[in-house]
Amino acid sequence: MIDYHALRALQAVIEYQSFELASKAIGISQSAVTQRIQNFESYLGKKLLIRKAPYKATGTGKTYLNLLRKVTSLERELEERENIRPILKLAINRDSLDLYFLDVLSDPKVANTVTLQVIADDQENTLSYLKSGQVDMCISSQKKALPNHSSTHLGDMLYTLICSKEFYAKYFSEGVNKKTLSLAPLVVFDKYDKVQHIYLKEHYKLDTFAKINLMPSVPSFKRAILGGFGYGLLPLIDIESELKRKKLIQLNPSKDFSIPLYLHQWEYQQDHIKIFSEKLIKAAKKL
Repeated sequence: MIDYHALRALQAVIEYQSFELASKAIGISQSAVTQRIQNFESYLGKKLLIRKAPYKATGTGKTYLNLLRKVTSLERELEERENIRPILKLAINRDSLDLYFLDVLSDPKVANTVTLQVIADDQENTLSYLKSGQVDMCISSQKKALPNHSSTHLGDMLYTLICSKEFYAKYFSEGVNKKTLSLAPLVVFDKYDKVQHIYLKEHYKLDTFAKINLMPSVPSFKRAILGGFGYGLLPLIDIESELKRKKLIQLNPSKDFSIPLYLHQWEYQQDHIKIFSEKLIKAAKKL
């Protein structure tokens, strides 16, 4: 059986003249590059690489690299003929997914470039998907990049504590304070959503609530607050028109809550990932 992963590792070592750069180019560890080549050499019982600078293929190595080029050419022809798009896997926080990321989804160039597979999770958890190799990139609140990866600051998602006019009149006629907030119903995304609790604990020393509504959908979360189910934190970019029309009231605009967002991805990007990243960074300028 021909190991094309090993041949691509071999091709990269010769092209970049470095095991380290080869590992970055194909997105695996340096030890994995070495292991792939060695395993296939053991299977064949022949050497494929002359392991001294400058790195060159042996006679057998040249034969297999020629085969790889032919297979790669056929794959490209097939992809073009069948309009096959490479798969891009992304882990993203839900507010980003349902707000500025919609601009990426409505871009025909992106739609014609990649097949997109998205995992939605809290911004504190998304980096773990990239670390485990489940996705190609992620949007995270964590700044520090993984080894051989980049971290690009997209902007800060600004949240404000909000409620409807009717809700305000009913629950906050005596002002917004620890007591009135504790007695008023709260809206949170789900049982894992700690943003509301962290904010209220930090600014109002509040950790007990009379009622909590769970709304695990960004549109439903907003609609629940507009409908008077409770108060909660909403992204400012999602409620600009409602604030202008005075359908919503900011409970404490001087204490808005900000979450930084970073795009994490492999340093060496393929063309389709570069196109997608550029569109994503542009869309995030709304933050």
